[in-house]
Amino acid sequence: MNKFKVLNCSICQSKINKEPVVTPEVNPITDIKIKKKLWTNLLNKRIFFPYYRCECGLLTNKYFIEEKTLKHLYSDMKDNVHLSDDINNDIKTKKNYLRQIQIILSDQRRKLNVLEIGADNGSFLKLIKKSNPKVRITAIEPNKRMHKKLKYLTKNVYHDLKKIPKSEKFDLIIAIHVFDHIPNLINFLKSLEKKIKNGGFIYGVVHNERSAMARILGRRWPAYSLQHPHLFNRLTIDNLFKKLKYKKKFIRKTVNFFNLGFLLKHLCMAIFNKKINFPNLFPIGLKLGNFSFLYIK
Repeated sequence: MNKFKVLNCSICQSKINKEPVVTPEVNPITDIKIKKKLWTNLLNKRIFFPYYRCECGLLTNKYFIEEKTLKHLYSDMKDNVHLSDDINNDIKTKKNYLRQIQIILSDQRRKLNVLEIGADNGSFLKLIKKSNPKVRITAIEPNKRMHKKLKYLTKNVYHDLKKIPKSEKFDLIIAIHVFDHIPNLINFLKSLEKKIKNGGFIYGVVHNERSAMARILGRRWPAYSLQHPHLFNRLTIDNLFKKLKYKKKFIRKTVNFFNLGFLLKHLCMAIFNKKINFPNLFPIGLKLGNFSFLYIK
């Protein structure tokens, strides 16, 4: 049987008492048993925990998977991008992320210490290393299947933040599509704060639950998923970092690159719940509902 825990809001820690504002077609609390196959193949069914709106504005789950099961589900997955065509578009997307933090990475006054949380197959760390070979990189990736790939880039590979040596401090911490996945985020960020040097940066990317795409697709928006205990907008991400006394450098929409055939296929699945295989066609860059942010400690 599924085991769930009750979540408080990840920003203000309030209990969630209102009625849900986004409800799934299939409710994992009452209707199904969550198995690894379902967890890693989310596009076949529109299944997620109901989302509630906290008084502080955060869109959040009230119930979520308990920690032991969660670690098991994340521990053995394919990389997030494993099709050859997707890899090329993924690199184009990440090159845009790189441009946003290039001024930090190009700092030649010191040897930068950089941590990526949720490093996946290491594609972004490769771009960072190519941009500045002097950067010392560390990777956290709960999916142990990716560790072999990551160890080609650095010996500093861990599955958990707690495993990093206590004395280690970082100039830049990167978290691309990570904060949407962490249930007790405020506690995680307080632990992370101990790893950032004074004057150090946090850069991340999250889904925007107030984007045009989210409004158009409603509960069929792909970011409503089992893996996301909460979803942000520009105001709630800013409230989160203000609570922790960080200073905002920027919040910006991001451009994601997709093959047009791939995009049409998944749009049909999201809107009509039909799988149609379109030809590859050509890649396009779109601002489809994500934003990046940079904060300084």
